[in-house]
Amino acid sequence: MKTQNLFRLVLFILLLAGISACDWLDFNKEETDPAKTMGKVGNYWTAKTPGYPNTSITIQENNDGNVVASFPYNGKTFEVEGKITDNGFYDYVYSNGDKSKPFALVKFDANVGDKWEYKIGTQTVTREVVKKSTTDDTPYNGFWMIKTIDVLETIPSGVQVRGAASPAKTILYKWNHKFGFISAEITKTDNSKVVVAQDDTNVADL
Repeated sequence: MKTQNLFRLVLFILLLAGISACDWLDFNKEETDPAKTMGKVGNYWTAKTPGYPNTSITIQENNDGNVVASFPYNGKTFEVEGKITDNGFYDYVYSNGDKSKPFALVKFDANVGDKWEYKIGTQTVTREVVKKSTTDDTPYNGFWMIKTIDVLETIPSGVQVRGAASPAKTILYKWNHKFGFISAEITKTDNSKVVVAQDDTNVADL
């Protein structure tokens, strides 16, 4: 069960993955036209993770930026939902699908130190920008160097994800404004680490 939960968490990260009223107003101002975002139907990301089979997630629907994406797992196809705008990615993981409570995975105009929080009972999940490249300093798919914005998610012990305790305590995401998800380093509750790295995507051409 823990392995299955971790695998599903890895897949949530690919897409993505409540904020204050002020943030919600800003969120609504962002461009959601699929033609102007990474949220076009048919866009996909594939990833590789040591110890797990390579997998992919593909956008199947887009309704005003709210996307439904599918991924294969154990012979079945599952769906996850999130929001993609011209300035960022949001998920509904901690809200259990409640679209009135999007949680920012990344905002590309954010700066180091910017933080988003989501309260679950008495606990708070945080996502904080810990690095923003000013030069092309991150290897990408073995051929290029790109800029990234790095977001560290901190998850209190026992926080529930889809009805089960999260297998992770921190996740360090790397995002790029052109290619979306680049990688994530998951530190599990036993302090072991799992790295998920993008293997391919069709969201942009060099």
